[in-house]
Formats: sequence, structure tokens, C-alpha cells
Amino acid sequence: MSKIRVAVVGAGSMGLNHLRTYSNINDVELVGVYDINAESAVKAAKQFNCVAFDKLEDFIGKVDAVSVVTPSITHHEVGMFFLKNGIDCMMEKPLAATEKQCEELIKTAEKSKAVLMVGHIERFNPAVQKLSEILGDGKTIQAIETHRMSESSGRITDVDVAMDLMIHDVEVVMSMVQSPVVSVSAKSFKSQGDHITALISFENGAYAACTASRITKNRIRSMHVTSEQGFFELDFVNQKLAIHHQGRNPAMKGGGDFNVAVSTENLYIPSANALSLELQSFIDSTKTRKTPKITGQNALDALQVIWKVQEDLK
Repeated sequence: MSKIRVAVVGAGSMGLNHLRTYSNINDVELVGVYDINAESAVKAAKQFNCVAFDKLEDFIGKVDAVSVVTPSITHHEVGMFFLKNGIDCMMEKPLAATEKQCEELIKTAEKSKAVLMVGHIERFNPAVQKLSEILGDGKTIQAIETHRMSESSGRITDVDVAMDLMIHDVEVVMSMVQSPVVSVSAKSFKSQGDHITALISFENGAYAACTASRITKNRIRSMHVTSEQGFFELDFVNQKLAIHHQGRNPAMKGGGDFNVAVSTENLYIPSANALSLELQSFIDSTKTRKTPKITGQNALDALQVIWKVQEDLK
């Protein structure tokens, strides 16, 4: 099969990451890049040996798929342009700014039969993939705790910490539990939402407590899962996963809680670049026309939880 012709919309730091990654995927022909700042597009095009497009209309007939790596308020307008023209879209999170905009993008993709995938990169973290494989349909999950905390980087100031950071964990949690959300509540340390904890309850009885912070000195990216299969500790940054098993210790006499042994198993997980896995998955979907791993509906479901968190904090 011929290579998939790909271009990137947005030449900021994340856009450059997409360009770099596509340039290393064998079944991709990196065609070009566009940015509202023409100078940035030209500079990126020279770096990755592709074309700097002057306008979105120039993409038509020249590309099969695009990565949209622009500010979230532009996602609807940019995404609609490409999806209406049957061009597959890899949309960085969040999908769009409002529920209506998200639904329009999803419906347009369905109508034009274009692939719409959303960039929730943590789903491609090797440790997350391994844990999802172990948990299967999520029926054994009882509770999940996530922590995504660090100092303010100044990188994003136009959204609260729920939309900036927590959404990563919410999307992963929902993909693991695989049950409808029945309630969402939240507490914030600051009125501007710099440190938030959300409690999410699911129809199957499981619940998740997700904490996100931009005022924590240490950088923490962790997930703890309590399930019938054991207690899992996941480190997003170092891509590590440990399982704590519990059972009766025959060497111990007596009964009750003292007659319990706990063993820890540190799973071997080959490290991998999550963005490379994510974009390769997108390209695979464009080639096979199969449903992408993170659909527009998956992304909208996560956004609806975040919007409920924000509403509860008002």
C-alpha cells in the first residue's frame, strides 16, 4: 500500500513533536505544515524537509490525513474544514471547546467517513496499556486514585487544572472502568482551580478520586487501582507498574487480619515513546479504516466529566 500523505496544522512545540514523529514513521509521507504564523511554518518546513502551506485550502488533494495541533478554541473550525473534505484528523485534546462543537465534529466525521482520533496520549503509555490488558473489561475494579501534580509551568494559563491536567487521568480511568458515570463532585483549594480533587462514581459501583495540581513542588503522575485481582501502582512518568497480591499465609497461626501475606510483583514493561505509538495508531486507522483507539465520543465523554467538575466548583 502507498504511503499515507500527512501534514501538521500548528508549528508550536507540540506541532514540532508531531512533525518529528511522522518523519520517522515508515508508512508516512510528510507533506507539509501550516501555522497562522507563516514564519514558524517556513522554519518548521525547512527543519523537516516538507512544504510550508499558505492556507488550509492548499491541503486539499495533497494530503490524506492531518494532525491538528492548534489552540483548543480553533479545533472546531479547523477540524470541520478537513472532515467535511474527507481528510482524516488526529485532533490534540481537548476535542473542542463546547459540547455542540464536539458533536458537530463527530457527526461530520461519520457523514464523510473520515477518521477522527483524539490525542489522549496517556492511553498509549506502555504501563497504562499493560494495566488495561490485565484489567480487561474493568468489572473487577473497585476504586481508582490518580494524582497529576506539579508546579505551574506557565505553559498553559487560559484553562484551569482540570482541563489542563486532570482530563488525562479522567479519560484513562473511564477507558478502564468501562461503565457509565452516574455522579461527579469536586473540591478546589483555590478559586481559580489550581488544585482540584474530583470524585467520580460509576454505574457498576466503582469510583475514582482524581487530583490535579499546579501548586505542588514535586512532579507526580501516578495511579492506584484497587481491584479483585490485587492492588496496582502505576507510574506514568517512568512507565512502571507494580501489583500487590494479598492472601493467607499458611506459616502464620491464628486468624483475622494478621493471617495475611502480601507479595509485590514489579512487571517488566519495555519503555516506548507514547507519541510514536499514538501517531502510528492513527496512521493504522487511516490505512485500515478501523475505528481509532480514542474516538471523538471517547473524548467528549471525558470532557463532560471535566465540565461537571468545573460546574461543581462554581
